[in-house]
Amino acid sequence: MLRVLSALCLAALLSAPGAQAMKLKDYHKEIMTNEQGKVECSACHGEAKRKSIPKMSACESCHGTAAEMAELTKRPEGAGHSVEPNPHDSLHYGSDLPCTYCHQEHKESKVYCNQCHEFKYPKMKR
Repeated sequence: MLRVLSALCLAALLSAPGAQAMKLKDYHKEIMTNEQGKVECSACHGEAKRKSIPKMSACESCHGTAAEMAELTKRPEGAGHSVEPNPHDSLHYGSDLPCTYCHQEHKESKVYCNQCHEFKYPKMKR
């Protein structure tokens, strides 16, 4: 009886409006919502496990490869320290850092490099 009651309570909680809704940035929500109004989580998380961290290849399928992103965010030649370094071509890691180290979908994004540095990157979508 206790199991049945627990299951009913859990089902009620999960079926409450917004109970399963995850925060999703507007620019992704727009392209990931199907005709029925349901967000296709598998577009980033794959079919196997919805709560897994997206693989870099999932980001690259829409946004381009890490090398292409590094080229898009390349800093002007000879700018020296007058501009912040290329966030997609780190002096420490090159373009090997996974996108999810900085770009967060369900919470505020953060600059991974700021664990040691103080970069602003004002155009970063947060």
